[in-house]
Amino acid sequence: MPLTMHSAPMWRRFAFASVASIALLPVISTLAIAQTATFAHSKHHNVEINFADPTTACAASTLRLTMQITPQSQEIDTLEQQLHLANALGSKLSTDSNCNNVQSVDLAVMQNGTQTHSLHATRSDNWKFVEAAPATNAAQEVPTQESTTTPSAAPIPQPEAPPPAIPDGYMGLLALLVQKNPALLGNEAVQTCWARHFFEQDYINARGNDFRQHEVANKAKLDLERISHQSASGQLRADLTLNLGQYDFNTSSFPVVLNGSVLSLSSNCDLSAAQLPNQVSFKLGEDNFSFPLPMPSAQAEQFLKQRTRYGYINRDMPVTLFFSVAEPELAKLNTPDFHIVPVELTSVKIYNDNARKELLGTIGSETLAGMRKAQADAQAAHLAKEAAQKRAENLRMMSERVQSANRSEKLAMWVGQDHNGYGLPSLDTMRSVRTSASLRNQPVPAILLVQTDSSGRKQVETKWPGKLTLTVPQDQPALSSGTWYIVQGQVSVPSKGDFPDATMAVQTLHACTQDQCKDAEDPQALATALQAQTTH
Repeated sequence: MPLTMHSAPMWRRFAFASVASIALLPVISTLAIAQTATFAHSKHHNVEINFADPTTACAASTLRLTMQITPQSQEIDTLEQQLHLANALGSKLSTDSNCNNVQSVDLAVMQNGTQTHSLHATRSDNWKFVEAAPATNAAQEVPTQESTTTPSAAPIPQPEAPPPAIPDGYMGLLALLVQKNPALLGNEAVQTCWARHFFEQDYINARGNDFRQHEVANKAKLDLERISHQSASGQLRADLTLNLGQYDFNTSSFPVVLNGSVLSLSSNCDLSAAQLPNQVSFKLGEDNFSFPLPMPSAQAEQFLKQRTRYGYINRDMPVTLFFSVAEPELAKLNTPDFHIVPVELTSVKIYNDNARKELLGTIGSETLAGMRKAQADAQAAHLAKEAAQKRAENLRMMSERVQSANRSEKLAMWVGQDHNGYGLPSLDTMRSVRTSASLRNQPVPAILLVQTDSSGRKQVETKWPGKLTLTVPQDQPALSSGTWYIVQGQVSVPSKGDFPDATMAVQTLHACTQDQCKDAEDPQALATALQAQTTH
């Protein structure tokens, strides 16, 4: 069952409720800069970004700012959230003409008057903020003029900055496509699509005003360029709502079930002008996935009680899938053609709330690799069972029709139990086999009557039909010179040369005792051999 995700603007407002929303204040004049210390304001987080020195503002090459976090601020406690908010400044720093001279930014994170982190970004890195080298005290006050020196101390190792957030769904894919083909940045359809999703209000307000529309499109272009540079190559993310299954007392876990193996990401944008598909389908595996959510039984009982309202258990579980696309597969998406692209799940996060703040569990790459192996093993077992059933049916049919079969069919039945035809197998002619292999430019299956002209397993020449060499696998007997055989396998014909020798990779063979395999025509001997195969 395919899974479909749409990227309509109304849906984006819900799905990206946690995205930093910064309202940039216009710079009116030099006098206005001197009168205000505010550089930007986030309504979502209730956080102000202020000039450390309002008198210089954007005039210096290094802009110094402070992020003022107060008890009234929201969802800005962690370093990852602070970096995410800081990165949202990139658009203003890139487009504000008053900040053209700024080449780097130092941002001090202040929580209730105390500096907790120092962030740094440069224009050359597209204003991607990272944590600067730590001070000797993580809760050090902002230094004053009376305190300009600090005691020397060995540098404290710091964890790497968290990876940038991958846009959800189709927009994350669009950022990857731009990463691989930067020329898409100049495409009007791509700019419009990005603006509709991430600058929706600006896009709506700009309708009917060509100059404003150009400004919004350029803003979207710069933001898309920044995100595409930050995105990890081939990495995508999809937010879904899956079903919480019945508690399994044997494994002490809930199954969170993904019904279907094909995930479709779509957008309401018209990207035909950019030669991009509006919908892409990704093959996650061979079958449904059941992600385990471990939980002791006592805790599981309380968990279900908390999700019960008016006798109904809410089994909708917000889940985020992270998956990777191989480079060759990603290249195929630079066309409007429909593709089902195989991908590999790398991580799955299960949440308890729609805002995806309360993490319940994470399924890592090793667990997912084990699940994929189990799926592959089950698929192989299913195919083997089908092949065995088909072989048994072929043997039964051939046993019943031995007496009425012609010579070609009788000889082919010695090795053709696995044929996929609807009737009896029959011998092929070398002419038809060569023609088919040449036209298809690939190996073709065949059943042939041959006489060897040498012995061994590799490149054994033939007297009949000639211009054919045979290679035999280890599980089959070696060939003897001058012997007649009925062989079944794949025949290849080289594309170059003047009537070159064909080659057969033999899969099954039957050695005859008489010339032209006259002995293989005996219906009684053939029926006995087929009966033995049936009961084997």
